[in-house]
Amino acid sequence: MRIVSWPVRWIASFFLNEWEVTIWIDPQKKTFYNFKWLEKCEPKHLKGKLTSGEPFEMKTQEAFNYQIKKVK
Repeated sequence: MRIVSWPVRWIASFFLNEWEVTIWIDPQKKTFYNFKWLEKCEPKHLKGKLTSGEPFEMKTQEAFNYQIKKVK
């Protein structure tokens, strides 16, 4: 791991985002996903790229509840 000075890390933090999305399809069950970016977030459609680099898309017929938090 390279050691980078704090000004470089501070500037890079403006370009690197991470989002935590919590989804409730059933009121008793919630699921967490971590995203690098979100392309679409609507009550029936969620699309983006996970922090692992995999594309993610979820479409449902019924609306689901969700919460978005910026982690980084």
